[in-house]
Amino acid sequence: MRGNRTLTASATTRVARPADPLRPFHGVRVAIAPTSVRSLCHAYLPLLPEGAFFSHQTAAELLGVPLPADVTDGALHVSVSFPRTPPRGRGVIGHSLGVLSGESVDGLPVCSPELVWCQLSTVLGALDLVAAGDHLVGARSRDAQTDVGALSDAVDQCSGTKGARARAWALPRIRVGADSRPETLLRLLLEELGFCDLEVNSPVVVDSGRLTLHPDLSIRERRIAFEYEGDGHRERRQWGVDIRRHEHFEAEGWRIVRVTADDLFHNRDALVSRLARFVTNDACSARTSAIRVES
Repeated sequence: MRGNRTLTASATTRVARPADPLRPFHGVRVAIAPTSVRSLCHAYLPLLPEGAFFSHQTAAELLGVPLPADVTDGALHVSVSFPRTPPRGRGVIGHSLGVLSGESVDGLPVCSPELVWCQLSTVLGALDLVAAGDHLVGARSRDAQTDVGALSDAVDQCSGTKGARARAWALPRIRVGADSRPETLLRLLLEELGFCDLEVNSPVVVDSGRLTLHPDLSIRERRIAFEYEGDGHRERRQWGVDIRRHEHFEAEGWRIVRVTADDLFHNRDALVSRLARFVTNDACSARTSAIRVES
């Protein structure tokens, strides 16, 4: 293991309720019923085999990786080294893996971030695999848990296993700086449409040098900024901050393109039509394939 690590992001995804919540696993009784992945993992610790690690979706949630709702199955994923027999039981999915390593996260043995990313390639779509990688390599507001080089090494270790094509597609598209899964998905859509030279949360100095802003995505040469606005932007105080922020950009000659969750996940054709007028003829040489994005 690399040593103990405490993450600021908590794994609070609600878990499937067993018939008796105070006995979440056979032979385990707890005083307080587990209501999150983290608390469920702690409840399972007495049954965890020696040298085993929490893995796959469970490890991703413990590491704070954003996952689409359809892959969070409520079960605990636990991995052991091949050829050991993986654990079985109510609410547990066991795996026997040829490549296995990990570390301690909040007192829980968890597969390394690089291996977790490789494991996710078997359950995530290609776009969400990039978003998972973006999360792991960090941003201004989030410490990096790994880097592209380490991810590349893990991909080599897992060569020939399930998910290899998805990993090969996603790895070169991972970028440092994305604050959220939707920001990554928006970037990939823009690249698919032919937008080049996109910068991720890069600084833009405004107000005669007195203020530095960081648009979600930007093309500096063309002074276009793309801002993803989730539900938090509807809050009254944030709404006012956003208005002043956009005024600062516009005063410097920037054009702001605002994108909502409805645009990105539910009304994609209209968003594509709206973005089309900003596309230049110099389409990017490496374009993403059109893959449906799930909310």
